[in-house]
Amino acid sequence: MGKDIIRMAVPKGSLQKLTSEFFKKTSIEIEDYDSGSRNYRPKIGMEGVEIKVLRPQEIPILVSRGYYDIGISGLDWYRESRCENNVEDLLDLGFGKVDIVLAVPDSWSDINSPSDLFDRFNEPSHPLRIWTEYINLTEDFVFRYVNIEPTIVSPYMGLHRGRHSPIIIFHSFGATESKPPEDGEAIIDNTETGRTLVQNNLKILHKVLPASTARLLANRRTLLDKEKEKRIEAIRNACEVGVPAKLTRSRVFNGHIDF
Repeated sequence: MGKDIIRMAVPKGSLQKLTSEFFKKTSIEIEDYDSGSRNYRPKIGMEGVEIKVLRPQEIPILVSRGYYDIGISGLDWYRESRCENNVEDLLDLGFGKVDIVLAVPDSWSDINSPSDLFDRFNEPSHPLRIWTEYINLTEDFVFRYVNIEPTIVSPYMGLHRGRHSPIIIFHSFGATESKPPEDGEAIIDNTETGRTLVQNNLKILHKVLPASTARLLANRRTLLDKEKEKRIEAIRNACEVGVPAKLTRSRVFNGHIDF
């Protein structure tokens, strides 16, 4: 791979079909990237650009580390990765909208807000158990809301944090909505329509991160390379064609490189 090649990561999974449809509205042609494709290295119709298909959870951190110059992922995983210092949010692409929400059993008629929830479970002997895939977003939310550092339970030692805390965050590996009430009191999860939550007898108390959409992300160090920056701007401008006018905005640098 040449040093002047722009390396781009595009999402697999739930965002893949939407991303593929989005590019069809632009001048960027991607071959064999439809939702049924198993090709992880599709061809893109732009000279000097190579792409690879990766999970959206992985893309922000890989862009942050410089393995990819640009990528597409959800705002939720961008924030979860805590990579803003190294990764610039170039453009809100406007698709793949989900809310990251706090939800509890709908039978709890006396709990209708985060305050109600935190007030009810506030002792280490009777902790509040929150299940989530969004460990960092959840930890930040808890600390901002009640100024408490939660215990974090994960099989990964780098994530596991044992604290004498009345709030425990459990690392979920899917089917998060199935955990309450037997295995936890609450979840923080993404939802598009809320139907899955309702089907599992849950209600939303709070939007931890409302309206997370797909974003075009770029490595800040790459943007210091004038030639690469020009090509990235060309990609951004091409993508802008497919974005609703109210979402387009000029690039604004709002951080520093932290390599």
